[in-house]
Amino acid sequence: MKLRIDKLMLALCATLTFNGFASAFTLNRGQGGKPEPTTQAESTVDSENDLRRAIQESGGSENRIILNLEDYLRRYPKSARRPEIEGEIYKLALKLNDRERSIAYAEKMLTGNGNVIELLTTLVSNLRERRKGDDLDRALKYADRLVKDFEALVTSSAKPARMSSARWQEGRNQGLASVHLVRGRLLIDLGQLDRARSDLRKSYDLAPLAGAALSLSELAERQNHPDEALDYGLRAFAIALATDEEIDIRALRRRLSKLYATGRSNAGEAGLGDRFLKVYDSWMRENDERLANIEEPNINSGITDPLSFRLTKLDGSPLEMSSLRGKIIVINFWATWCGPCRTELPLFEKTIDKYRNDSDVVFLAVTTDEDRKQVPEFIRENKYKLPVAFADGLDAHFDVTGIPTTIILDRKGAVSFKIRGFNPKDDFVAALGDKIEIARRESAR
Repeated sequence: MKLRIDKLMLALCATLTFNGFASAFTLNRGQGGKPEPTTQAESTVDSENDLRRAIQESGGSENRIILNLEDYLRRYPKSARRPEIEGEIYKLALKLNDRERSIAYAEKMLTGNGNVIELLTTLVSNLRERRKGDDLDRALKYADRLVKDFEALVTSSAKPARMSSARWQEGRNQGLASVHLVRGRLLIDLGQLDRARSDLRKSYDLAPLAGAALSLSELAERQNHPDEALDYGLRAFAIALATDEEIDIRALRRRLSKLYATGRSNAGEAGLGDRFLKVYDSWMRENDERLANIEEPNINSGITDPLSFRLTKLDGSPLEMSSLRGKIIVINFWATWCGPCRTELPLFEKTIDKYRNDSDVVFLAVTTDEDRKQVPEFIRENKYKLPVAFADGLDAHFDVTGIPTTIILDRKGAVSFKIRGFNPKDDFVAALGDKIEIARRESAR
């Protein structure tokens, strides 16, 4: 807790420059010897001193720091730090599960600029849970804004260069599904069931989340459609088991038993297990198909020997790493979106040229790009003559967590050197050449 308060002090007080103000003003003493601000600079220093004092006197208590900061804002209502301080009070209120303050400060912060998606999501949730007065109506106003703002955000945002189009679309769909789910649940609370069904169906169709299936099940039960309620409930159960999405599995299990018994003379569960397995198998097939469209299949799944990997060249033909056994292999991991890679690749090409008559050393420029379509155009535009192949899991095998990374394998496929990052102060060609020669000598032993 003390560490959190220290960080807050640093965040709020990092820009204080008391020495710079010292020569800019003179303190006058009024009645009782108390300082009376005579200049804007003096007033600013008093404000910053009081802010520092408010934080220090909290004694490490997060509850106390909230009270001290609120007192500070009452004394300095026009403080330039007000948005920053209100933001810190809001974060502390969330941490302390202070719902009243969380709601109050969230609504204050919504008048500012910037991305408020997370703020709106939490505010809607808190109002929905509190349900005091017109809370649900206010929550719907914010939920409408949440959906509108998020739709505008995903429409205006450009796909990151490092991400495949399919993965980018999947992320957009999951985000849209989440905000429609937030509003759909709220609409159920408000009794606007047709609007709720529209939102929840859209959510589930965009991304099959257990939460959306569960809400659709509850809605169907409320509208007296027990078979539909059971079907969506079984889907929610299956999705929760197959993913890390958290729902109350035990409560759902009890509810499924009751739904299954509805309209049946035999109140037992005979047949429920078979029906669940059909739903589970169906969802798993759909999910496998969806994932296949997002990610390239790992053709090297389960392989532990790097020289048994099969990579894919730019023209789609295979590159069998086994064909390179017995040679020194120099692999440069890179991507089209990586700035340092763009600087290093021409130097890697120079190193290749340096060894062009040495059949004992082979080079590979292995791209980690998810969006494979961008790679051929990038190579053409830069007029590279690099031996390019796609990683196909080789980066994960070598635990490449950052690029550029260059790895040198000895004749047996063991790692001799792993060079992370690019240092512009180094002579890349000479340094890489030295390491290649060391690997060659050590392999000859």
